[in-house]
Amino acid sequence: MGLRKLDVPTSSITEVKKSPMDVFAQARKAETGVYIFNREKIAGVMLTKEQYEALVEELDTLRDTLYQPVERELPVPEELEELATALRTTLAKGSVISARYLDERMVATGFITKKTGFGGVTEMMKELEDTGKIIYQLRRREHNKVIYAEIFGEPQEFQRGSADKLMIRKVNLIER
Repeated sequence: MGLRKLDVPTSSITEVKKSPMDVFAQARKAETGVYIFNREKIAGVMLTKEQYEALVEELDTLRDTLYQPVERELPVPEELEELATALRTTLAKGSVISARYLDERMVATGFITKKTGFGGVTEMMKELEDTGKIIYQLRRREHNKVIYAEIFGEPQEFQRGSADKLMIRKVNLIER
């Protein structure tokens, strides 16, 4: 494997120690962060104050855009509105959560756990991969009807071996 050339400005810890303002000037001129190396490994990135503030503002804007409460995808009967509101508060559309946390939140809201025995989280993620959703059943019946929650999502893999995360896409409540 050959060496790759970074398309971003770089500097060393030694240069930062000698003249940090020169590194900030380099970041300002390039209009991007400067990668700081320590013994041939990236130790961090230096940004100007303005670059950092712009980055934080952009992150806040993205969070506001992505993390909206789950909207009703299907009409919710009036008697289930309180439950639907609780789910919308608990599960934000676009949020990434672990399957274990999803199950804990659903159980706290009154649904039957999906984690049964060893490997329960694995089974939940398999259900999500196979069908695009995880279905929960409410413990109590409403007007002699069984209530189901369909949690639509997408599996997310952030770290090697960490395959228990999912992104919430939508939540439906269904009476049968």
